[in-house]
Amino acid sequence: MIQRYLLLLILSISLIFQLEAKTPAWVQRIDPTFWWTEMNSPELQIMLYGIDISKADISIDYQGVSISKKELTDNPNYVFLYLTIAKNTQPGKFNIILKKDKKKQILVYELKKRREGSASRKSFTEADAIYLLMPDRFANGNSSNDSITGYHQGVHREIPGARHGGDIEGIISKIPYLADLGITTLWTTPLFDNNDTNYSYHHYACSDYYKIDPRLGKNDDYLRLSDACHANGLKLIIDVVPNHCGSSHWWMNDLPAKDWLNTWPTYTSSNYRMTAWTDPHASEVDLYRLTHGWFAPNMPDLNLQNPLLFEYLRQVYVYWIESANIDGMRVDTYPYNDIKTAARFIQSIRNEYPNMNVVGECWVKTPAEIAYYQSGNNNKDDFDSHLTSVMDFCLKDIFYSAFNEKESWDGGMARFYSLYAQDFVYPNPNMIMNFLDNHDIDRYSTAVKRDVQKYKMALAMLITARGYPQIYYGTEIMLDGIAGSYEGNRFDFPGGWTSDKRNAFETEGRTNAENEVFIYLKTLLNYRKNNPVLQNGKMKQFIPENGIYVNFRYNNEKTIMIIANNNQENKELQLGRFAEMLVRKTIGTEITNSKTYSLETPVSIPAKTVLILEIK
Repeated sequence: MIQRYLLLLILSISLIFQLEAKTPAWVQRIDPTFWWTEMNSPELQIMLYGIDISKADISIDYQGVSISKKELTDNPNYVFLYLTIAKNTQPGKFNIILKKDKKKQILVYELKKRREGSASRKSFTEADAIYLLMPDRFANGNSSNDSITGYHQGVHREIPGARHGGDIEGIISKIPYLADLGITTLWTTPLFDNNDTNYSYHHYACSDYYKIDPRLGKNDDYLRLSDACHANGLKLIIDVVPNHCGSSHWWMNDLPAKDWLNTWPTYTSSNYRMTAWTDPHASEVDLYRLTHGWFAPNMPDLNLQNPLLFEYLRQVYVYWIESANIDGMRVDTYPYNDIKTAARFIQSIRNEYPNMNVVGECWVKTPAEIAYYQSGNNNKDDFDSHLTSVMDFCLKDIFYSAFNEKESWDGGMARFYSLYAQDFVYPNPNMIMNFLDNHDIDRYSTAVKRDVQKYKMALAMLITARGYPQIYYGTEIMLDGIAGSYEGNRFDFPGGWTSDKRNAFETEGRTNAENEVFIYLKTLLNYRKNNPVLQNGKMKQFIPENGIYVNFRYNNEKTIMIIANNNQENKELQLGRFAEMLVRKTIGTEITNSKTYSLETPVSIPAKTVLILEIK
């Protein structure tokens, strides 16, 4: 009899488990899946998604954690649960209990211990040299993830706009190469999931903020990349995209709220005229089109005015900075947002990381406009972007023209002089990112038609400029491109794939011209890395004469004299005019070849050459 009762009891328990197993889970998604104790902000937003979960009662029972509010939207399938995490809360797991219609679902949530010293982590500075790469086009370290079931695009290297297979594993394998080159910081274009049907290699159209695209790697691989950078003396920058997501984003099938996106009756693009923000005569209609128009048809425009979305996206980047141990931020298309909201957004992240530097993409065409976006500027409207650094698109334009034109009052080397003469508009000229090219503009090799001398002039002027340099992958080998084509700016790095005919990561795989450029840039970068005078030294410049431009970088320890001869013939330079910088200095040593020059006689400068002399 007892055995019979035991058998019935076992069968009953088994049936209960089977019924519970067949009960569909209400919560189909939870973001973020875990968090940390000891964060500066005690509040945590948890987004729950599932059919009609807004009707569920929600409770938790964990010491130090309480529900502060439950925010609902016009979509009953979302709940935004706000938790308050007390200061001394211990790491651990707890249950989030949902009850509805006499049914119950339990979600296990974890609070992890925050990384020691995380809040006070150091960031990139003017002492750094940044290397920008597109993961899909750099190196393929794991061919098994080239094509993934459920993802529209696999690898087709023969098609310029398709995926080519580069990934995180490939980047990790090349970190020692970057360290040897003299790079101190890595910036990759976004790594988040991007399941677009076309051009998904770009990764600026996110389809899941909490997932690394599996064709690039796994979430843990991002931390492995960060660890590899740090082990080799590099920092890692995350690309922050607050303006738009992708049309393939999972929430596009069931938007969290009607005002989650900036919408129009029919597709309307941005007018892309960022000058409207600084134009004192700007119309409201132009500003509205700038900020609410979509960047592209596959990039829905996010409405950060919605406080739930604002907090969701803020936490996304805090999550990755914390979990992947990131050192800095680059903000994409900053002025396409409402800039006051964007400023508040960036500062909300920096509240967790007060020392973190942030460089913003503000693609405007005058120094005054660029300076408007550098934090600390004395703007008339009191606007502060909270961007500690800005990108110098004006200097980029000068690089494209100066070495290709005849000298004149306002052309050639005079362009550099005139630009630097306007540095008074910047709160901190040392924290300006300088670059020859990036993933959105023509390769610099096409701008100078692969003229090695012009190319080396540009590299010299870039590395010695005030501010800090950004090198686009392949710049070190004068990687070719096709002018006027996005895909033409994004050729694969030769040698990043085992099937490549040559490996330009190695000396033997480079042409003579490529090795000349590589060695020159490597020498410049490593000199800059070890000499603060080129990182934050003062600058003094002299008005160009006869196609020759001279400027100095100097501090209490060293003086560097930069002499640029933009003429098609050799020139002799009399040095008397520069006496204020050469008092009791008699010898200059060229930093790239160790050749010495007497400063007591005229200096001979070869045609189309920049001399960089360390003065003794």
